[in-house]
Amino acid sequence: MKELLQKEFPGLKLTFDRPYRDLTTLGVGGTLPVLAEPEDAETLGKLLVFLKKRRIPFFVLGGGSNLVGMDAPYKGVGIRLERKAFGNIRRDGEKLICGARASLPEIAAAAAKAGLHGMADLSGIPASVGGAVCMNASCRGTAVGTLVDELVGVTCDGKPWRARGAELKWAYRAGGVPADVAVTEVVLKLAPGEVETELAALEAERAKRRATEPAGRTAGCVFRNVSPEEPAGMLIDRCGLRGARIGGVEVSAKHANYLVNASGSATEAEFLAVAKLARRSVKERFGRELRPEVRFISEASERALLGVPEKSSGAANPVLVSLCRWFYRLAILLAAASLAVVALGIWKTSPSSAVVLVVGALLLLLAEAVFMMLKKLEG
Repeated sequence: MKELLQKEFPGLKLTFDRPYRDLTTLGVGGTLPVLAEPEDAETLGKLLVFLKKRRIPFFVLGGGSNLVGMDAPYKGVGIRLERKAFGNIRRDGEKLICGARASLPEIAAAAAKAGLHGMADLSGIPASVGGAVCMNASCRGTAVGTLVDELVGVTCDGKPWRARGAELKWAYRAGGVPADVAVTEVVLKLAPGEVETELAALEAERAKRRATEPAGRTAGCVFRNVSPEEPAGMLIDRCGLRGARIGGVEVSAKHANYLVNASGSATEAEFLAVAKLARRSVKERFGRELRPEVRFISEASERALLGVPEKSSGAANPVLVSLCRWFYRLAILLAAASLAVVALGIWKTSPSSAVVLVVGALLLLLAEAVFMMLKKLEG
């Protein structure tokens, strides 16, 4: 796959075997075999089309602030927008036009210096704004979705995508951005404010964060809150899990909804074990089902955390699907040939054409059944 990408995209920035400690704030896991960093939307679109056409798995990461790395090699491509090309912030009146790689702290600082109000509550979240809008990041009652004026991106079919903030269905930890869209630009609509007031608000938010959140390597809050009255951290704390540790991962003593990579070299398996312990304990004691707020690269790990059975290992075999498609087409041709024999009036002189017709129809039905079965398993 490395050689294929290098040949198809000679100008694309590609790096190999990147440690997750360099790509995520949590830092657990091994290495990402292939990281692609497009420098413009056109290249991003072509890359997405290329990967989709060849059924190569991929995921898009930004600041990696809520991402859990993998112990096993990822069998696909990680995509991260190139920092210089997509990290710009520029002002247009009361709007800030931000590349998707710009971080919320950077945007909040730019807003404060410009005398624009609205970003202070979000200034402590170390996420890229592209990732933040996809999950509708929020803090202290301020959700980034309420500030979005417009989003720009690229679909997995390589087509430009644009949407007004008011057109999207924003919800708790859900941004309404279609799953097949990679966001490249975010336009935020802010309110007028005073520079000194906004700068003071940023410092106050930093102080709150220092007082309530753990230092060290984390992915932020691991679980979504059950409700405002039942935050996940409180439920985990009441299970007596503050300070609980498995391997290199421990439940923070300062905030129980944070899992800390205490050793600095913890594994995905250790993170998953502590997360499962917290989730199971809350379920047994309070009857509440905690849902992850962090994002796993490995779907198997997320299913394991949620207790969802593994998918069938042979479900998505592209070779079988391809063979079935050819079998389906062959059956159609045989059936069509049989019908042509009948239409030409050879039925009486060639009784075997009836057999061909029946066989063709049976092949068609069989191929249809097998193909639909594979599609169902694959999906």
